[in-house]
Amino acid sequence: MNKKDNSEDKRWEGHPAEDYRGLTMYQVMVGSFIHSENGAEGYNDMWGPDNETKDGNLQGVIEALPHIKSLGANAVWLTPIFDSSGAEGGEKLQASGYFAKNYFAIDPHFGTEDDLHELVDKAHEMGMYVFLDGVFGHHGGVDKLSPEGHCIDSTSTKNERDEEGNVKYPESLEYFKEVATYWIDKFEIDGWRLDQAYQLCQNGHNYWCDIRKAVQDICDRRRSEGKIWGVLGYMVGEDWSDAGGISGRVYRDGGLVSAFDFDGKELISGPMSDLSTGGLQNGWDDVIKIYSKPTARGYCSDDVLPNLFLSNHDGFRLADHFYDAENEINIMTRYAILAGYPGPVTMYYGDEFGDLSRDVEGAQPDNAARTSGHLIADDERSAHLYNYVAKVINFRKDNPAMWRGNQEFNRYKNGETEVLVVTKTDPDSDNKVVMIFADKDTTEIVPGVPYPVEVRGYVPELIKIN
Repeated sequence: MNKKDNSEDKRWEGHPAEDYRGLTMYQVMVGSFIHSENGAEGYNDMWGPDNETKDGNLQGVIEALPHIKSLGANAVWLTPIFDSSGAEGGEKLQASGYFAKNYFAIDPHFGTEDDLHELVDKAHEMGMYVFLDGVFGHHGGVDKLSPEGHCIDSTSTKNERDEEGNVKYPESLEYFKEVATYWIDKFEIDGWRLDQAYQLCQNGHNYWCDIRKAVQDICDRRRSEGKIWGVLGYMVGEDWSDAGGISGRVYRDGGLVSAFDFDGKELISGPMSDLSTGGLQNGWDDVIKIYSKPTARGYCSDDVLPNLFLSNHDGFRLADHFYDAENEINIMTRYAILAGYPGPVTMYYGDEFGDLSRDVEGAQPDNAARTSGHLIADDERSAHLYNYVAKVINFRKDNPAMWRGNQEFNRYKNGETEVLVVTKTDPDSDNKVVMIFADKDTTEIVPGVPYPVEVRGYVPELIKIN
């Protein structure tokens, strides 16, 4: 296919200037998202709810890019698209993508190399990064050398969580350094989401240190060549643990810079596989806590970048924790908190519409959220929610004070109403905003805002001051 010369690309207005804190990722589970008749056939079955999409493909993601852009997201995360056909474990595992058979080929059920080039090019033209999902600690029966002649040592090996995988390090290190750089250089992807990242912490060494350096080196080389894309090199790991556990593994010794914030997710939207709570048990105090520095929440350093998320493909959906058929405000509250988080964040497809997974059939708690993707609201309630989500996430995109800079907190009671005013200032751009949280409908006088602000209970107001 004819590919556009990257030298003609321009940075877009509102681009986070390669500051990882400004990332707003939109997660797509390729197999359960959208099937396009213009693309590959897809799989027939997958771990997840019955009677939901199983045949999603890359062309379906391409057709969804305008919707993703409309939400204010500036990055798309695709679950694994490596060739898993014929991998050990059967079709349901193959369709998930998390047990690759060939790390240097695209699964033909999802699409072709041309499809991925088209997806990446169109996303870039819209001002969005593309991240692939990498599984570097287990595989589904890889039996070929890499293009450079490296191999995986598939000896069963325990990692520092005392779990076994079938990738042994350092014997497999050169192979996965090649995987990590191959897709950046050939397809100009902008980084990686790294599944079960703790699997690379073996025998006292954090092998993410080595792989991250390889990614940095190739991004630096591409940047020196004048490339615009494929230079970000963002890497975010999944270590399903608390702050201390994550810090003691994937962040250790300068390994990964970013990892998913499971502590934060539980604090504001509830646990991964338990529907008994919806977070915010301490009210607005939890907002103050989650906006605090990483070290204050138990992370090893303020230089690390926990990536906050509300739900993902491995648990229940956001709406499942506190869904009320007459009221979507609980979801609005969480999206406003996400929008103002001082660091990278991730949205999961369908949550912008308040999709549910707790009532679906044929799913387990770790895959219930893999419901069918869609781009249009089903009813007035979901349309109302979508409009609010797009409003606050675009506000985040347009105001760097939302994700970097200084913060001031003013919590008080106005009669029986609990109010929290968060003032955010970005010295680099002189951008200043306020976020107003209230647990009941109220009218507030806020310094810097030249008019009384009406706030609905649990529907935060975001206002740009300058």
